[in-house]
Amino acid sequence: MVMATSYFHLINFGRRFCTLNRLWKLLPSGIVALPGGWSSSELTVVMECIRLLHAELSELLRLFSLGYGPVILIYFTFTFIHALVDIFLIIVFDNSSVKLGILSFVFYIQYIMSTLSILCITSWVIKKKKKIISYLRLTRISELPTETKLQVKIFMSQISVYEPNELTAFGFFNLNLNLFMSDITSYQR
Repeated sequence: MVMATSYFHLINFGRRFCTLNRLWKLLPSGIVALPGGWSSSELTVVMECIRLLHAELSELLRLFSLGYGPVILIYFTFTFIHALVDIFLIIVFDNSSVKLGILSFVFYIQYIMSTLSILCITSWVIKKKKKIISYLRLTRISELPTETKLQVKIFMSQISVYEPNELTAFGFFNLNLNLFMSDITSYQR
């Protein structure tokens, strides 16, 4: 149940950030009003809407991390303990029960896959959340009208405020693929 609700909410967040990124791509190149297109005031309003939606989504993602962080931490902890118990049983019974060994191995693979899938989804959400930063950095602020320039500056400062807020397991570790890679490298030593 924990995994299903986590998947649902994380995929929902990722899709919403994708929609914001697609909306940004619809803006004219350089966010400059072109004849026969959007006026500079309309561009400013659209940028403000994107900025506000991004702030709202970032805040919801932070609240999700605060609410689901303990649940995911407990899930990962019990999964790890259960995997250790399974490994202990395989070592202690040492092929005396082939069925027990196969069953433990299947559960161990399931734990790894469920943990890896959560980490992949959270990495994908964070990547989509940060993608708009590249769009903002490509914008030449000096050529923009004053109102639009102000929106870009506010957006950049807003992103710097929300950037440190990653998805965490109750603050113990960030939920991303770096966690999985550090686990793999520790097993290889």
